[in-house]
Amino acid sequence: MKMSNLNYFDWKGRTLIAVLLFVLISLNASAGSGLKFKDQKFKIIQFTDLHYVHSDKHKAQNDSTIELMRLLIEEEKPDLVVFTGDVVVSSPALEGWDRVTQPMTELQVPFAVNFGNHDTETDVTTSEILKHLSKNPMSVTENQVKGISGQGNCSLPIQSSNGKQDEMVVYLFDSKAYSDHGKVSGYGWVKHDQIDWYRKTSQAYAKKNKRVVPALAFFHIPLPEYAIVREQEATLGNNTERVHAPTMNTGLLSAFVEMNDVKGVFVGHDHNNDFIGGIFGVALAYGRKTGYVPAYSEILDRGARVIELTEGADFFETYIRTRSDKLLEYTFPY
Repeated sequence: MKMSNLNYFDWKGRTLIAVLLFVLISLNASAGSGLKFKDQKFKIIQFTDLHYVHSDKHKAQNDSTIELMRLLIEEEKPDLVVFTGDVVVSSPALEGWDRVTQPMTELQVPFAVNFGNHDTETDVTTSEILKHLSKNPMSVTENQVKGISGQGNCSLPIQSSNGKQDEMVVYLFDSKAYSDHGKVSGYGWVKHDQIDWYRKTSQAYAKKNKRVVPALAFFHIPLPEYAIVREQEATLGNNTERVHAPTMNTGLLSAFVEMNDVKGVFVGHDHNNDFIGGIFGVALAYGRKTGYVPAYSEILDRGARVIELTEGADFFETYIRTRSDKLLEYTFPY
């Protein structure tokens, strides 16, 4: 059947856009993030839900949050810090962001940022926040491909100790704030264009490294499947709060399972949960709330989740750190 000129050029244009998108993703997958295993080890600290409020009333709590972050960084010596949302929740937000990133800036530790639902409720947009953070040499978050939903969707390859291949990949997703669809209420979700970007990026890493590259994923709002893991007998940690997931399930976990690379997912959002458990070969984990400013009745000591990676291993290790304790040690095989 002969195409009309209009349909032909429309098809040709769409094909060209798809090819260019894949080329851009492949180039980004090859560019590197500067992250690298050292002596076959790589450590990540997840800080979440700081709820930094810029006011004299909360100064002591904010100071305690910053001091706790600095203490844990000095003691754990991470190679990367990841904030999983609800970091600065009041105005002037950029001043708050400068304050909460100060420990990483001064201690020269790379950091990455997910945005949470409350990060959108200040005097600047998440796009403006990301642009501001890009001026900090320790920030590794970016919009890897333009034109997809959200801010800060990117992949961060961690190179092997010898620098010859990508040993692991860290994916950052913007899980949005609240539903923007008139027929759906509740929290936001990772959308299909983000999932398409992830699939193409995963394929690009596999092609470049001639193997599926194991990965971890970080975002703010938990997947609906967290409610299943919460009830499993083998799940470890605190689960005193219900899972506040979006009502829309767009199949992100399914994509992780099908691509067979993401082995652990790490979120925040629910301040009284810090559990971890497995489903379909993927660990679903909460961080530990880091910020001392409470948003509601909160029962857990403030802290962070630590994730330890070993080069060439088929597992990762993780635990919760508070000011004085190391808790809930967990090894997840894959």
